[in-house]
Amino acid sequence: MRLFRSIGIVLFLFAACAEALPLPDKVVKIMQQEKYRHANWGILVRNADTQEVLYAQNADQLFIPGSTTKIFTAAALLQAYGVDYRFKTPLYARGPIQNGVLKGDLILVGQGDLTMGGRQDPDSDEIVFTKMDHIYANDLPDVILTPQDPLHALKELVKEVKEKGITRIEGDVLIDDRLFESIPMRGIMLSPIMINENLIDIVIHPTTKNSPASISFRPLVQGYTITNACRSVAESGPLQITVSFDPSGKNIRVEGTIPIDQNEVIRTLPITKPSEFARLALIQLLKEEGIVLTQKKSSKLPPSYESMHPLAVWTSPPLYEYAKLILKVSHNVGADLVPLLLAARNNQKTFDEGMRAFGNFVTQDVKVAADAFVFVDGAGGDSNRLTPEAEIQLLEYVRNWPKEEFQRYYEALPILGVDGSIGDFGKNTPAVGKVYAKTGTGISYNLALGEFFLTAQVLAGYIESKSGQLLEFMIAVNNATMPKINDVFAILEDEAQMAAEFYNPPR
Repeated sequence: MRLFRSIGIVLFLFAACAEALPLPDKVVKIMQQEKYRHANWGILVRNADTQEVLYAQNADQLFIPGSTTKIFTAAALLQAYGVDYRFKTPLYARGPIQNGVLKGDLILVGQGDLTMGGRQDPDSDEIVFTKMDHIYANDLPDVILTPQDPLHALKELVKEVKEKGITRIEGDVLIDDRLFESIPMRGIMLSPIMINENLIDIVIHPTTKNSPASISFRPLVQGYTITNACRSVAESGPLQITVSFDPSGKNIRVEGTIPIDQNEVIRTLPITKPSEFARLALIQLLKEEGIVLTQKKSSKLPPSYESMHPLAVWTSPPLYEYAKLILKVSHNVGADLVPLLLAARNNQKTFDEGMRAFGNFVTQDVKVAADAFVFVDGAGGDSNRLTPEAEIQLLEYVRNWPKEEFQRYYEALPILGVDGSIGDFGKNTPAVGKVYAKTGTGISYNLALGEFFLTAQVLAGYIESKSGQLLEFMIAVNNATMPKINDVFAILEDEAQMAAEFYNPPR
């Protein structure tokens, strides 16, 4: 039944595009700007209630979708695990416990928990994020760190160990990261254990002119150090900061200049050995709780934990909160983690296997034709391709989930003029709070001219129209002129204005 319905949707889209309305004059005027002279536009707006196609242009053509790929990624994750799924990260004691002494090893088993408690609101199940997330600290200004402790989950696990009466561990502390392969993606390690999303946050403040800058970092884990070679310079002086580390990944060097009228600057470095970092952090926290460790050299990890009971368990917020983080912030780390989680769900290990599972979701469940998309990652690299028709198929597929599940997905999307990646756009339109949509941005640098170049700016999602009907839409522009990096914001505003025009369709 679902198969025939999905096929019908596809055939209807092809037939109805020819009957679509002319694009609104304001939309055409936006598209005719000089910066779009060589650009390609793809547009599809459909009434979700009647399935009538309202507007269409190049809806069957492939476009770079940018981070609107994450619309698919989040849906695949929620369907595979369930919107209310919670990661449960166990801490096992291997060996007997006698008179407060564990005669054996303590083993933390990574479950692929993206935040591992580092963003959790202590008074709720919510995952906290800021307007400009730390994963973009090396690329964009004005990053704001969340106030939560990145070591929160580990601290809670250690408290449980202490409450069990353990005062001494005569064994080793181990991290089991065998759930799936650990691989670098976009310069960040993806692994079954992720503390602070496997990033070290470095906070740099100016002091007085010609004096060393003030530098701190988090998470604070013993064995990791910073060499400060960054100077404070005069007002309006150069902001030039370079952060590097030695082969061990533990010795960090910050050098350059920061003007004294500059607000704090955030930079990040990848944690190159996540399991080693987590082990050092866990040992440090155990000692801080007064637990004595002999750290005897351990044997290998156990083949399984079937006969063992966890000493402590960290339970994450529900999975729909992770979808919200991925979609609102356009969280590349979380999106690229999804294929590995899909692989693990199928008792597999590799990113490639996870991408195959992702592809099965797109073709077998959503029923997107194999020639209507190209996905090489879960976050939205420039190698990905997608037709507006395929995007609408996904939006329609999710809309037919059970009501509560769809609502969780729907509310996880950024909201025009309100929050997420479109929170600052379309504020002068009547569509504020009525467009729930994901952005996608691709930017390249034209070395021959020393200028930036837009490969893609996309907006896709749902519109609660003025007449009360739900619309599904995608607006995509590929290959536009934007000499300066900040020019991208004007392009995104253009698409926000277009979505606002679609908010009040003539029929």
